[in-house]
Amino acid sequence: MLMLAMSCLRADQRDADVTAAVLHGEMHHGLRMGLARLDRASPDVGSKRQAVLGQVLGQVLLAAGRAEHAEELFQKQLRSYEALPRPQVRWLSSMDRGYLFLALNKPGRAAESFNVVADADDAPLALRLEALLGLASAVQGIGEQRRASRTLAHAVYLARQGTAAQQRLLAAAELELEVKRALRNFDEPATGACHMALVSSTFRPLRALAQELSDMPLASHRLRFLAALVDPELRSVRGSVPVLNGLRWWRERRLHQVEEAGRIEAALALLDHGNAHLASEILGPLATDAARQQHHCHVIELKYLASRFHSLQGRHAEALRIFRQHASQAQARLRTELLRVPYSRFLEQQERAEQSDADQLRLPMRYRRAYQFILEHLTEATLSVRRVAAHIEVSERALQKAFRTHLGLAPAETIQRLRMARIRTEIQQLSGRESVLAVAKRWGMSNRSTLAQNYRRQFGDTPTTTPHGASPDPDATPG
Repeated sequence: MLMLAMSCLRADQRDADVTAAVLHGEMHHGLRMGLARLDRASPDVGSKRQAVLGQVLGQVLLAAGRAEHAEELFQKQLRSYEALPRPQVRWLSSMDRGYLFLALNKPGRAAESFNVVADADDAPLALRLEALLGLASAVQGIGEQRRASRTLAHAVYLARQGTAAQQRLLAAAELELEVKRALRNFDEPATGACHMALVSSTFRPLRALAQELSDMPLASHRLRFLAALVDPELRSVRGSVPVLNGLRWWRERRLHQVEEAGRIEAALALLDHGNAHLASEILGPLATDAARQQHHCHVIELKYLASRFHSLQGRHAEALRIFRQHASQAQARLRTELLRVPYSRFLEQQERAEQSDADQLRLPMRYRRAYQFILEHLTEATLSVRRVAAHIEVSERALQKAFRTHLGLAPAETIQRLRMARIRTEIQQLSGRESVLAVAKRWGMSNRSTLAQNYRRQFGDTPTTTPHGASPDPDATPG
């Protein structure tokens, strides 16, 4: 819902009536108006306005559980993209695939798609913020919680140049991420001290942000529902009323896909509060129908819930059997989806900066300047231990001793490892237009055999066997 709200912010003012209907929860009214408008538009005339409107309507269809209709709409939209500049075609089609795969609970493929825009410095800010939000949701679905948090943090940083509405929606997304992480922390249910920590960090901020976003009921309702899930009173009958009201709000608007996902979240929260009866009622047939669970896109969560239900009923053997199924499916999915987690340039830069900061802090104050000098001159072929020592006015021997004592590496080895890491990062992004040796030369290495030898020693493979290109084919269709 938060991503759909972000899309509405990108829409043209001439479509304000459609986006206003969507943001106020009148989804199907907005859908009818928007589809009629797209039908009247010439399919051979591409426009940014038409593209964004189609993306908003596609997400409404997905929220309503009409994935096939959404895919048809996205396919039709490709014709309107043809008249746009090629980078925009790539970005827009990637976003369409990301929406679809996220709704189908295929987070690895969704992450690949959103990352095309998230990693593009030249993409429009509003589109990139939305892509980062989608990427965070996708990688969280794989279980990469730390990466999801870092992705959203980067979006928040970029949003300082955006609007207040964008900033509030991203702040809401950070809170949503925290609640969803706790709900799906299957090995450690959010009870006791863990739950109280979650309540103190999210309950009041969720309520406050819901109030701030009251002009966007679509977003504010989602935040109130999340607040109800972490409410300390959830275990009581009175405390469960906001959860039931939240589910009814989606049901009345026929947002079946959103409602079903909300039911699963509610059941997870209620079980953690010991209210198994209401959790089972909220899930309905999904709580007991093994066949429906097996073919459901949220099968992993449903298997976990079924195991908990059986355990609370004293049927421990059956609970263990189902939990083993849950664990096996979770591991299989993790192996499959992690292979699709894309290379992200901005995250790689953050990781690199953090590692560099950590290494520098291990050195005495004077020698931190030496490490910084290495980082700043890493691309220069003339960088040497002698230059580094001269820069901080110590002997080469003193420099060697400090680095070996505190980093376990000689200065020359530090330079080599840092260069190899940068070279590998750029090789992973190669799209065939540049040679490996050209990349290496950019980082001060021009000897091919030395490059291959050092690369193999550090990474266990060669530059030519490292997978090149991290972005998916923009012309591919979901399969």
